[in-house]
Amino acid sequence: MVFTEFQTIQEQAEKFSENLFRISKNDDNQTGILSGFEKLDTITKGFKPSQLILVGSVSGMGKTSFAVSLIKKMAIENKCSIAFFSLEISSQQLIIKIIAQQTNISNEKLRLGLLNDTEIKLVSKKNEEIKNAPLSIFDYPFLTVSDIEYTLSCSLSDFPKIIIIDSLKFIAKNKKDLAGKILNKKELTKISFQLKKLAEKYNSTILLLVDFNLQINELDKSYCRRPLLSDLRKHAPIDTFADLILLLYRPEYYKIEEWDDEEELPTAGEAEIIITKNSFGNLETIRVQFDGSKAMFDNLLIDI
Repeated sequence: MVFTEFQTIQEQAEKFSENLFRISKNDDNQTGILSGFEKLDTITKGFKPSQLILVGSVSGMGKTSFAVSLIKKMAIENKCSIAFFSLEISSQQLIIKIIAQQTNISNEKLRLGLLNDTEIKLVSKKNEEIKNAPLSIFDYPFLTVSDIEYTLSCSLSDFPKIIIIDSLKFIAKNKKDLAGKILNKKELTKISFQLKKLAEKYNSTILLLVDFNLQINELDKSYCRRPLLSDLRKHAPIDTFADLILLLYRPEYYKIEEWDDEEELPTAGEAEIIITKNSFGNLETIRVQFDGSKAMFDNLLIDI
């Protein structure tokens, strides 16, 4: 029989007292790393060490753009160390997205090189600035969780505070798997469990991007509705090990022109971050800005 370590209730109570004292001494009542999205930070009090955070949506809703927006706010502006595992797009494609957000020049113009002299100077300046950001990018697809841990341990002197993985469908179950093998629900759930344990082991926050399809029921046969936690759970019960789940929704993507509230304001340039699981706070929906040309999420200029 394998001996499993345990802690007495006295040890657990002392640990709780220490954590409570530390939180109470924090003047801002922030216990984690701020995302830069003000309303989200008010609710979550920041991303906390050892958390597994899922960012989910249907394909094309903007998960990678949201992750890049976090990089802009957290790594480039606030110097928080981030490791980004870009398993779906190349590192150069990711850099274009980062530069677009830094310069307000569209992805298309950057990709095609259609820049005037002023824009070239601006891009060069911003490119030099991001070189100093505590950001590491790895673009090897079909890594296992062990590969991710090994890569970080060998490549960086200090384990990053935030690890972003884009996305779950490009993580391999083991080294013997063929590239592109579609994993079943049990395998995906095991990977999420392994990632949670990795976050706890190194006291880092892991953000995992997840694709899923909307489930159709008798009451709502539309593919254009807001995503629910049940949609993610139907894809795979990975929500079990997550501490925070954020689902992205842009009605403009479905050509819906007005929000479904009393004001019926235009949806153009706006999106929602829907908190469907929060182990440390409330479940709420946050409206944010979205700029399609720069593929960027940001705080709304006008409070809603």
